Amino acid sequence: MTDNPASAAVNNGSVALSVREKISYGFGDAGGTIVTGLISNFLTFFYTDIFGLTPAIVGTLFLVLRVIDAISDPVIGIIADRNRSAKGQFRPFLLWTAVPLGLILFLTFTVPDIGTGWKILYAVLTYFGLSLLYSLNNVPYCALITKLTTNPQELISCQSYRFVLCGVAGFIVSVGLPVMVSWFGQGDQVKGYQFGVAVLATAAMVMFLVCYGGVKERVNTLATHAFNLKDSLRSIRKNDQLILTFFMSLLLISIFNTKGGAALYFITYVLHGDATYTSLFFGLATLGGVTGSVLVTWFTRYFEIRRIYFAVNILLAVAHYAVWFVPAGYTTFWLILVFVCCVVLGFLLPMHFTLVAFADSYGEWKSGTRASGMSFAFNLFFVKLAWAVAGVIISVTLSVISYHAGHDNQTPLSLGGITLLSTAIPGILHMLLAMVVYFFRIDNAMEEQMRSEMAVRKRIC
Repeated sequence: MTDNPASAAVNNGSVALSVREKISYGFGDAGGTIVTGLISNFLTFFYTDIFGLTPAIVGTLFLVLRVIDAISDPVIGIIADRNRSAKGQFRPFLLWTAVPLGLILFLTFTVPDIGTGWKILYAVLTYFGLSLLYSLNNVPYCALITKLTTNPQELISCQSYRFVLCGVAGFIVSVGLPVMVSWFGQGDQVKGYQFGVAVLATAAMVMFLVCYGGVKERVNTLATHAFNLKDSLRSIRKNDQLILTFFMSLLLISIFNTKGGAALYFITYVLHGDATYTSLFFGLATLGGVTGSVLVTWFTRYFEIRRIYFAVNILLAVAHYAVWFVPAGYTTFWLILVFVCCVVLGFLLPMHFTLVAFADSYGEWKSGTRASGMSFAFNLFFVKLAWAVAGVIISVTLSVISYHAGHDNQTPLSLGGITLLSTAIPGILHMLLAMVVYFFRIDNAMEEQMRSEMAVRKRIC
C-alpha cells in the first residue's frame, strides 16, 4: 500500500480512472456492505431469536439510537471536511477505522452470559458503537468519490464497480453466514453467529485497507474552498436537490432493510426453507443485484439517469403488489421471482449515489461552497434513519400480528403479516420513492452545464 498525499492532488476532474482504482474504491463499500448486510439481513432476527430480545425492545433500540445519530453524523461530516491529513482529506478515515469497526461488529453479534437487563445494556452499547464507527468510516468514504473524478460517465462506472463488489460482499454475507453458523455452531447458534461474524469482520477490515491503499484524491478543492461551518450549513439548507436526496436515501434504504430484515422470517416460516434453501434464496438475490449493477451502466449510456431511476421504482412498486398473490407453496418460483426482482432493484444504488454526487456539485454551483463531508454525513444520517424505520416497520408488524419465534407458534395472521413485509409494504415504499424522484431535476445536461460553468469560475479565480 502506498500513500497518496493530498499535496499530489490535481484539479483534473475529467481524468479517466483505471480499473484498478475503481475496484479499489469498490472494496471500501464492499467492507461496508458486510456491516450493513449483517445489520439489515440478520440483526433483527439475531436479536429476537438468538439474543432473546422482544420485538418491541428491538424496535425501540433502533429508533432511539437514531436520535443520537442526528447529532453524531453531522459532527463526523464536519470532522471530515476539516481534515487536512497529509494522506488526503477523506481517504485516511478508512485506515483509522478499519480495525475498531471490525472489532465492534464482532462484539455486536456476541451473546454475553449475563442477566436480561445487562444484555439490553450490552446490545445498546455495542449497536451504538457499531453505528458510530460505521459513520466514521462511511461518511468520508462516500465523500471520497468527489475527490476521484467529476466526470459523469466515470462516476457511474465507478459506482457500478462499487456495487458489483458490494454484491459480491453481500453474497458472502447472505450465503456464507447461514453456512458458517451451521458449520461453526454444530447446533449452537450463539457460537455459530459469533465465529461466523468473526470471519466476516476480518474480511471487512482487509477490504477497507485495500481501498485506502488503492485510490488517489486528485480533485483538489482545498485551496479554493476553505471549510467554513456557517457557509457549509447555509449551502446545504439552500440545496433543494440535496435535501430531496436525503428523502430518497431514507426511502431506498428502508426498502432494502425492510426486505432484508424480513427475509429470514419469510423464508423460515412462510416458505419453510432449510439452511440450503436460505443460502440459495440470498445467493440468487445477491446475484440479481450484481447483475443489475452491471446492466445499469449500459442503460445510462442511452437513457437519462433520473428517468431510469423513476421508471424502475414504478415498475418495482407494481411488481411487489403483484407477488402478494403468489402462493407460498411455489418455492422454486419464489427463487425465480427473487432473482428477477433483485436484477431490477440492482439498478437503483449506482444511480442513487450518482444523483447524490450530482446534488453535491449542484450545491457548489449554486452557492460557491462545497461541503462534501457534511452533504454525505446528512445523507448517511438518513440512511441510518432508514435502518431504524425498517426496524420499526418490522418490529411493529411483528407486534401487531403477535409474533412468537418457532414454527408451532405461527398463525394465519402472523404468516400474512410476514408476507406483507416482503411484498406490499416494500411496494408502497417504492411508490413513495418514485414520487420524490419526480421532483429531482438534475439531469445529465444540467450536470454538464454545472461542470462547465464551475470550470470557468476556477480559471477566472
